[in-house]
Amino acid sequence: MRISLRWLRDYAALDAPLSTLVQALIDTGTEVDDVHRDAEKAVVARVLELRPEPKSKHGVRHALIDAGREAPVHLMTGAPNVSVGDLVVWAPEGTRLPGWDQPVGVKTMFGVESPGFLCSAVELGLGDDAAGLLLLDRGVPGQPASEVLDLDAVLEVEVTPNRPDCLGHVGIARELSAALAEALDEPSTAVPEALESVSPVDNRVSVRVEDPAGCPRFMVRVIEDVDVGPSPGWMQRRLRAVGLTPINNVVDATNFVMLELAQPLHAFDLERFREAGGGGGGHARMTVRRAREGESILDLGGREHRLVERDLVVCSDERVVSVAGVIGGADTGVVADTRTVLLEAATWDGPSIRATSRRILAKPTDASTRFSRGLSDTLPPLAVDRCAALIAELGGGRVLRGTVDEHRGALPRIPPIEVTTATLERILGSPVDPSEAATALARLGFTVEQEGGTLRIGVPHFRRDVRIAEDIAEEVGRSLGYARIPATLPGRRRPADELAPHPPLEEAVRDVLAGAGLDEAITYAFTARDAAARLGGLGGERTPIALRNPLSEEWSVMRTSLLPGLCGALATNLNRGLGDLALFEIGRAYWEGERTAPPPGSTPDGADSALPPLPEEPLLLGMVSQSGDGRADTVAARLRHLQSVLAFTGHDLAGVRMTIEPEQIRGLRPGRSGRIVAGGRPVGVLGELDPEVLDGFGLRGRVAVAEVRLDGLVPAAPRTPTFAQPSNLPAVQLDLSVTVPAEARMGTALEIATEAGGPLLESIEDLDEYVGDPAGGRKGWTFRLTFRAPERTLTRAEAQTGLEAVAAALVTRLGAEVRR
Repeated sequence: MRISLRWLRDYAALDAPLSTLVQALIDTGTEVDDVHRDAEKAVVARVLELRPEPKSKHGVRHALIDAGREAPVHLMTGAPNVSVGDLVVWAPEGTRLPGWDQPVGVKTMFGVESPGFLCSAVELGLGDDAAGLLLLDRGVPGQPASEVLDLDAVLEVEVTPNRPDCLGHVGIARELSAALAEALDEPSTAVPEALESVSPVDNRVSVRVEDPAGCPRFMVRVIEDVDVGPSPGWMQRRLRAVGLTPINNVVDATNFVMLELAQPLHAFDLERFREAGGGGGGHARMTVRRAREGESILDLGGREHRLVERDLVVCSDERVVSVAGVIGGADTGVVADTRTVLLEAATWDGPSIRATSRRILAKPTDASTRFSRGLSDTLPPLAVDRCAALIAELGGGRVLRGTVDEHRGALPRIPPIEVTTATLERILGSPVDPSEAATALARLGFTVEQEGGTLRIGVPHFRRDVRIAEDIAEEVGRSLGYARIPATLPGRRRPADELAPHPPLEEAVRDVLAGAGLDEAITYAFTARDAAARLGGLGGERTPIALRNPLSEEWSVMRTSLLPGLCGALATNLNRGLGDLALFEIGRAYWEGERTAPPPGSTPDGADSALPPLPEEPLLLGMVSQSGDGRADTVAARLRHLQSVLAFTGHDLAGVRMTIEPEQIRGLRPGRSGRIVAGGRPVGVLGELDPEVLDGFGLRGRVAVAEVRLDGLVPAAPRTPTFAQPSNLPAVQLDLSVTVPAEARMGTALEIATEAGGPLLESIEDLDEYVGDPAGGRKGWTFRLTFRAPERTLTRAEAQTGLEAVAAALVTRLGAEVRR
């Protein structure tokens, strides 16, 4: 947002150096992105010579000026009031003047190049006189004009979302005056009696608000006998300084008040408004509601905009004439022959205005930016009176008596906040003097009653973000200066009873995966609807939750699985020349209608019953591993790697044994996919991406993927690691080769072998799988069995007995045949 320093000085002295003002804003929480000085390159120049241009019919003359350069500068001027020896202001090429979109250039006149030009008071933003040059009474050639003139400076500030009051000059002036201990002179927001009419406004307009949730407050004033014309020079200079083009005294007054008080307004021609709705008898009927299917509006630029049912609109009777907080209609705007102005100030639902503005205009406007932040509902009466008085003053009109004020019941007020200096000291970590804190808060507009070390604080109407003691502490801290808070080590909060707390589940799993050679990726919680349909993962049977206000179709739904985002990240890396990648992500998915709504009373306005069930947000682990050579055995090895990582994670962190049950999963290759089972229930999916899915994500090679619910794989807190003394006794390793039916499952075989091997079987590992002729109906497996006795040296005969027991169990229970 652009802030004019000269405009700020209408409300406070602020005579400190510009650098001090900028630092004061930064120190109190308002970022200053840039500072632009008006006519920063302009310099003082002395006129050395003037001679007429023979071809000119309008008195254009050649001027030779001394601008402090090595040689005099030759240019052309049409000013009648300049003489040889005068001190003037020269704007050389590249100078930016207030209100100019482009910098000053070189102009050719009568065949002569004229670099820049000599400036009038209007061009420097210092007055209304454009008939001649601004003549200086001091200065030396080449001296910056800013050193001899009070040129304006414009600050580009970044206002935090919780401070919509700072989206106006009065709000910024309040911050600076408080920081510099100066008095604040706020503008009068009352309509002077001299400008009021005895006629009541109720005779001319009525208002009906059908959607009080979307429009908590709607106010109107009527100004009659207005003479529409140019606004005065002082107002035009204020608007141009912050980048707005003056239009007329009515529209300029609404923009001026918006930039002053941060409350947008809208002005209608009352007669045109009434005629748009087909009303008669001179009475205008205003309706505020949501748009209906098929409605549209023609804006001031002649463009038609289709409306949707969530858009808030203002209607003349039933006809839409304005989109709330976004655009006005072409047939009700103020024009040159307008005589009666219908002035509106309202409070709108911020998210609704933001969504409509983005959809219709693809970018925020000055008004929608302010409404989106959540303006206080106490601003409309102040702004509508201030603006009505300005319109009547500038246009010679009269303000009808009273206002029409529609709002939903009694407007809520923030109750006083009681806080002690001990509380402030605890929060800020620094001693706080109660009188000093009270003074700082009072400068910011708070009312303070002090009784010893206790402060009873009334929150001003424009600070809807201050509600609790911590908010008060923040105001005191930033006002007194965070630099005053000493740097200290944190105090002991509780006795140290362990070396370190247990890491969160995510951290423990992350350590395992990083140690297994996978790289972590972080992707968006949004995804495209077609991507979610293409690869559903664990959320394959769930309907994605659509966003009401998506940034684009690419980010239109909440993810039900991590796999689409990981595949997108994998494709991005492949397109940048990386290959043979393995990525993982730990994050939340969003499954519709799983979790119940919050308890009654936890949401404002008694709207609990209208809330839908909240989505479940399971914590998932997703993994993708890409094989660039496209070979089946390579991707099979990657599948085994992902399976072993998951098995190790479950066993090491929670002692859970994991198995894979073959199953056809949407998006995964038939015959190379399965359901992950842990603790007797399915917790995830594993498999190779189907070729069509690969093409859909722009991937090449072959890709193995896996996804599990972490609370299913590790249902409790991670186990505390325990140390086991490695055995110093030798182990006996024996290999066992068998053939089994083609439909046999490795997980089942490992369970049978582990059970049959007895207490001496330390581990069993599957070494190889061989599938010959599929028509034969059998396949071959090779296992490596490790036997060890805990307290003695195991004999080979004992290990052989264990091996034969395993073989017999596989033959009996799995239909295996031992290969000799």
